[in-house]
Amino acid sequence: MSKFPKGFGSPLSKEEADRYLRRNALLVDFAGLFDYDDPSDRAIAVVGSAFLDMLLSDILREFLVDDAKEVEQLLAPEGPLGTFGSRVRACYCLGLIGPVIAADLRLVGKIRNQFAHELQTTFSDQRISQWCKSLQWHKHALFHDPPAGASERDLFQVGVNQLVTHLIGLPGLARADKRVKREDV
Repeated sequence: MSKFPKGFGSPLSKEEADRYLRRNALLVDFAGLFDYDDPSDRAIAVVGSAFLDMLLSDILREFLVDDAKEVEQLLAPEGPLGTFGSRVRACYCLGLIGPVIAADLRLVGKIRNQFAHELQTTFSDQRISQWCKSLQWHKHALFHDPPAGASERDLFQVGVNQLVTHLIGLPGLARADKRVKREDV
């Protein structure tokens, strides 16, 4: 029995430590791929949402009971929490993220889907432009509106970066409230 209570201050299991190190390595990769100088709007839309999806998965994985097989099936692409939208909804309904974060994540998902299904899509397309202008978290995090000359792509990239900055610490907080397997029948 550990002398540490479960949650903050308790040592990480090997699996938790591996996920932590993998997440930090992927953050470095994300920073290189989510490049403001990348000419491809599609690459930016896909990379940003993919990294957020991985973070949502990690938040849920750290929060749910220690049963790797069951949790993996739940989070598998064909599982109930296998999509970006279902992970956003689960994190929100479990109290792991707030309504502004959830709303922005849903907008990022819509933007990603538009890029995935429309070959000629750009950030200046009317629908995507409106979604980018509707992102809110960066306004809360930075305490001001974006500069007047900010493009839709700028709004998206700043919005995603602010979401990443917020979500990157949540797996540790989720682990502190980790669900405990019931031992009754």
